[in-house]
Amino acid sequence: MSAFSIGGLSSGIDTASLISQLMTVAAQPQTQLKNQLSVQQNTLTAYQAINTKLTALQAAADAVKQADTWSATKASSSNAAVIASTTSAAASGSATTFDVIRLASAQISTVAGSGTVVASPPNGIDVIDSSGSTHHLSLTDGTAAGVATAVNNAALGIRATVVNTDSGQILQFTSVSTGAAGAFSINGLDTAPKTLVAAQDAQIAVGDPANGGYTVSSSSNTFNNVIPGVTFSVGAVASAVTVAVSSDAAAISDKLKALVDAANATLSELGKDTGKGAILESNYQINAITDSVLSAISHGDSSGKSFASIGVQLTSTGTLAFDATAFAAAYAADPAKAQATASASLATIVSNLAMQSSTVTVSPLINSGTAQVGSLNKQISDWDARLADQRTAMQTKYTAMEVALSKLQSTSSYLTSALAAVSNSNSASKN
Repeated sequence: MSAFSIGGLSSGIDTASLISQLMTVAAQPQTQLKNQLSVQQNTLTAYQAINTKLTALQAAADAVKQADTWSATKASSSNAAVIASTTSAAASGSATTFDVIRLASAQISTVAGSGTVVASPPNGIDVIDSSGSTHHLSLTDGTAAGVATAVNNAALGIRATVVNTDSGQILQFTSVSTGAAGAFSINGLDTAPKTLVAAQDAQIAVGDPANGGYTVSSSSNTFNNVIPGVTFSVGAVASAVTVAVSSDAAAISDKLKALVDAANATLSELGKDTGKGAILESNYQINAITDSVLSAISHGDSSGKSFASIGVQLTSTGTLAFDATAFAAAYAADPAKAQATASASLATIVSNLAMQSSTVTVSPLINSGTAQVGSLNKQISDWDARLADQRTAMQTKYTAMEVALSKLQSTSSYLTSALAAVSNSNSASKN
């Protein structure tokens, strides 16, 4: 034990240092609890990380099991002028061939905008929309800017702008949207506007409309449900464009790859938390999860056939690998068989394993760990109050001791002075 430092007011003992050392000894049980808490918190964090990966693994496996995954389709176009997309409602094998006759456009009309464009502003102007409805607009002034403000404030689906051109100011009116429904006319201007671009719908034609064919129109350059579930956009006039729908094997492959990636992420987390020197190194329950995942993949489907037939297999490093080319070949050769192997076998096995590991093994460990953390925190808090009381008691005790010693020292000094005075007096008498 180290020597006490000297510096007390009366006793010469460094009571503050003494109390601090005594409190360090008294706090040892709390220190042990804090160490236990740190270990338990690290363990709980590991459990939670593993559970997060297991939940993600189950979700990825369930995505492979979904019927929508295997009914996914894609649309393709034979011409770059037409961009096609599809939804799950589209039937594989559907196709149509058409001509793009025209593109959709928004009406643009202009009038010379220098000076006054409405000689009698109180009369206002009338805007007639494509349905024939008339909207009367009042004007505060007849300038191009005044008319533009009135049109824009009316929110009729028309933007009015004063444009500075090489030939002077132009008042331009533009429909907000494309298509014939955005057509308009304006009455009341001193000069009737000129239409530079007419409002029109985009239109495609299949065959000769005059001889059994038909047309399809769209207010925009995007067409929906010409083929049920298919959307395509036109960007130029074109002939003999074919839009076809086929099974989206790439999207299915991506789901299977996501399952493999989630399994590897789970195995990586398990390896990190149970490796040599890791917090869960000797936890047999968690180590068993790794063994279960690897065993499930290595055993293959219910007939014992390897999942390598759909591109999924174990590597020499204990991880999973996915071969998209192998899956594509298997799916092209026999879609139903590939689906059964990937969905009914692999994904079902992995989903059940992930759910079981999470709910039966890891979640109870998390609940137990959470309870232990709470209990340890409470015990540590209780010790805070207990140690504070002990410190206060020690401080009171040593303060009282210092006061008592101070009084004794004062009395001793008085008696010493008194005795010295008596001795001096006796000596003087004798002389």
